[in-house]
Amino acid sequence: MNLKQQDSDKIFLAHIQDMAGRNAWQSFTNFLDMRQYMLAKSVLPAGSYRFFGGWPEAERGILCIHDENAVPEDSDFPVTCLTFLFREADKLTHRDMLGSLMAQQIQRNLIGDILVSDGKIQCFVTGAAAEIGLQLTKIGRVGVKVTDSLPFDENFHQNKKEISGTVASPRLDAVLKTALHLSREACTELISRQLVMLNYQEVTENSRLLKAGDVFSVRGYGKFRLQSLSMPTKKNRLHIVIEKYL
Repeated sequence: MNLKQQDSDKIFLAHIQDMAGRNAWQSFTNFLDMRQYMLAKSVLPAGSYRFFGGWPEAERGILCIHDENAVPEDSDFPVTCLTFLFREADKLTHRDMLGSLMAQQIQRNLIGDILVSDGKIQCFVTGAAAEIGLQLTKIGRVGVKVTDSLPFDENFHQNKKEISGTVASPRLDAVLKTALHLSREACTELISRQLVMLNYQEVTENSRLLKAGDVFSVRGYGKFRLQSLSMPTKKNRLHIVIEKYL
């Protein structure tokens, strides 16, 4: 971890501890990513916080630090679900939606998860971001209609691609080699350059062993989950299945 990141983490944790020390009924952060959430959890007592991002599998959410008698409901969180509708023939991406919002000077920490499906994007936002988002009529060159009156689509499923292969052991560099279709040397370099996160924490050891359910991400390559590990084959190799988030 570089010094700039260490300083940023110290400032963030000091802010979280300051919020906790105010003994407020309920205090809400802006949107946090999972790494920030894990950091916050490390300094907060169990039962004193709740993380919510608008849907059950949220990767970005708002943290509420609360009194033991004031556990927040979903509706207490300052989260608005914006739904953008467009022609299914027009293909939009997460990057298109995020770029359009940030082009309106909306800060990243006011934007939660962006869920893309055919002809529809649902985006969770807070604060003034909701008011600004409701004024959008185009995402890139694609015309859209936006509303905040539609609930989150509970039938939404994150698109994933399955990748499989065999490894001698579930070492991080070996799993990356299968996931990224790169050489072991190239994967080692990515790790040494601090571009790899494991379970939302920076990892620098090539030999770190992964287990089923572990989530890892590589800057520039995306996010992955080790779905399963088989028992060793006769040649003493393991069959692994990896999910890549699309």
